[in-house]
Amino acid sequence: MGEVEVKALDGVSVTIGKGEMLSITGPSGSGKSTLMNIIGCLDVPTSGRIEIDGVCTSGLGERDLSLIRGRKVGFVFQQYNLLSYLTVIENVALPLVYQNVGEKERFSRAAAALEQVGLSDRLRHLPRELSGGQKQRTAIARSIVANPSIILADE
Repeated sequence: MGEVEVKALDGVSVTIGKGEMLSITGPSGSGKSTLMNIIGCLDVPTSGRIEIDGVCTSGLGERDLSLIRGRKVGFVFQQYNLLSYLTVIENVALPLVYQNVGEKERFSRAAAALEQVGLSDRLRHLPRELSGGQKQRTAIARSIVANPSIILADE
């Protein structure tokens, strides 16, 4: 049997300016998640280019893409992706570990992000002790704690 080539995305061009918001909508299977994964440097496009804050990601290796993800992209995943064995504040501070931010500043910034989303009373709770809405707000706080250039939120 022959292989069938499927184009998840074709002819897509998007420019998002600083401070702008963009909503990607479409039916199931239309490529929304694929586009978000490419913009967020989780997947690599087969053609074309992605540029974040003037940095072209085309041709970069996994190490460099990982650095861009850690410094320039904040993610809010549909399933939250909170680590069950870490407290709320530890989950939120996690992106700062990968930026080599010192522990005191890391937890100070995480506490400030949690304050922004109304969860300053849940710092020491584990994810299993949170409601769905509180888990989502924890994920939002984690996405903003490192002041990324772009935040990608899936539903």
